Amino acid sequence: MMGTGYQSKRLMAQGRDDWFYRKCLGWELKFAVLPKRCDITDNLIWLKHAYRGTALLTGPGDNIVEHRWHDKNEHLIFKIKGN
Repeated sequence: MMGTGYQSKRLMAQGRDDWFYRKCLGWELKFAVLPKRCDITDNLIWLKHAYRGTALLTGPGDNIVEHRWHDKNEHLIFKIKGN
């Protein structure tokens, strides 16, 4: 169950803020054909609709594009919590 400290396992493990969420350009509802991991719960997302976030890291040299996935229900809670 989720408590008041609902955060990404990755964020809790690192013990710091994550650049991805600060640089996120937006979220799209996509169908996950290949297996992906939910960034919030680390559960498997496969053959169902989920939200894919895209972030762009710019700087000297090449740009880096990263995608992270959220389960539909977990993404809703994530947005309600104001993250």
